[in-house]
Amino acid sequence: MSDETAGSISQAFRELQAGDGAAAGTLWERFFPRLLGLARKALGGRPQRVADAEDAVQSAFASFVRRAQHDAFGVGLDRDDLWRLLGVIAVRKARKQARREGALKRGQGRVLDEAALAGPDERAGLDALAGTPAADFDLHCEELLGRLDNELRSIAVLRLLGHKNREIAVQFGCTERRVERKLALIRQCWEGAFSD
Repeated sequence: MSDETAGSISQAFRELQAGDGAAAGTLWERFFPRLLGLARKALGGRPQRVADAEDAVQSAFASFVRRAQHDAFGVGLDRDDLWRLLGVIAVRKARKQARREGALKRGQGRVLDEAALAGPDERAGLDALAGTPAADFDLHCEELLGRLDNELRSIAVLRLLGHKNREIAVQFGCTERRVERKLALIRQCWEGAFSD
């Protein structure tokens, strides 16, 4: 790397310490690709359900910026010092994230997402929608919701928003078993839509 580029990184760091937000963008562009590779390596290819390597890098960089703006790093850091500092923060964030997702209360890293829980017919429907442009996908979702009556539509929307069955039951003033039956009806209706 040329001295000019090295100077621009050091200069950007000094500007960041002085409160210049644009300097953070310069440092982000310079270090993000390398930090992402480092975080991926730190995660060791473990599947990440809630957060991934990019999330770890973003968290690390946000911490770095906050601390730099509060003068936590002092002066005199060159580009190599900055790289080592950012690298350490990113690796620590990635490892902490892996420990968090591997915790017993989070299924020790064996938690499946909804696509993994879907049956073969549902996965085929999800795969068919995977390459759909966003506008077409929105229309398809609207069509599926339109096949339902008001009560089923409300339950489906709440479930799609991540509400648990018991939370939906409380909102509707019914039993959790009734919500489960309604969800089964919704699945049945939507499976018919995929076979049309």
